[in-house]
Amino acid sequence: MEICKLNKKNKCVFAIKLAERATRYIDDSEAVSLISNAIEIALVFVQTENGNGEILYDFLDNESNGFTIFQEMESDERKRNAWDCIIDAIAYVTKEMYLANGEKYFPEPIEMVDDAIFTHMINSLKSCSIEEFSILENIYKSCLNNQKA
Repeated sequence: MEICKLNKKNKCVFAIKLAERATRYIDDSEAVSLISNAIEIALVFVQTENGNGEILYDFLDNESNGFTIFQEMESDERKRNAWDCIIDAIAYVTKEMYLANGEKYFPEPIEMVDDAIFTHMINSLKSCSIEEFSILENIYKSCLNNQKA
């Protein structure tokens, strides 16, 4: 997979689709609801190019129910990997939101986000289940084909 072949919009779509896949491995209903809300905000951004990076970032770093809190409390390795993928995906889209709004300064964890995050995101999802290998390739091809259409 050559992520660099995807444009910004399709990189966001790819990240969102990976987060959706990773959500299958999370069984906490509160967490799944929060992930769904974050994904919905990310999808609206992809469709409209409008969004508030602070709102999406709050899903990652909220002190009471941020995704990083759920991940830190998780003892199951598969679920920790799923959280890694979800956090990476939301962080990537969050940075794109900040950039689309002309923001010059980001929260420190978001400042470090670049295309290299996709390697970690993909490996985290692959670590959840062997079936993700072929599904990842199909998601990538779908995003690449959508950009050509």
